[in-house]
Amino acid sequence: MIGKVKAVLRNLKSKFEPKEGIRLEPVSVEDLVKCQVAVDELLDKTNAGPVMVRLAWHDSGTFDASIKEAWPKAGGAVGSIMYKPEIEHGANAGLAAAVELLKPIKEANPTVSWADIFQMASARAIELAGGPKLDMRYGRVDVAGPGDCSPEGNLP
Repeated sequence: MIGKVKAVLRNLKSKFEPKEGIRLEPVSVEDLVKCQVAVDELLDKTNAGPVMVRLAWHDSGTFDASIKEAWPKAGGAVGSIMYKPEIEHGANAGLAAAVELLKPIKEANPTVSWADIFQMASARAIELAGGPKLDMRYGRVDVAGPGDCSPEGNLP
């Protein structure tokens, strides 16, 4: 277990530099490591990898570059998919179960945003299935609530 945690720490070292236009909040490396270990354990015990990739895509795929209003109106990886009405959009059928699988991880890691957990679960699912290691930046800020959800049909 210690070796696994050290490896995770090495991989997370430079993941906190925000890209332009992305709102980030500090989250500790220790909290991210704890979260990643829990995500890896979940993925190891379940066959949830594919649905985690789909969940992250549906949370982030709502981004609309033509919307020039301040964050989070343009959508994107903002954790909004966890709320009704967005989780109930037709394109998101079946994704509520994926959110439920991640709830214990969120409860154990309250400083890690839903948006980061969704994206981490997807990236880890890809890597643990033998795919490439995806460069990730953590510290995404979740939307405040259902009022910030993307409208139905915003997912391409």
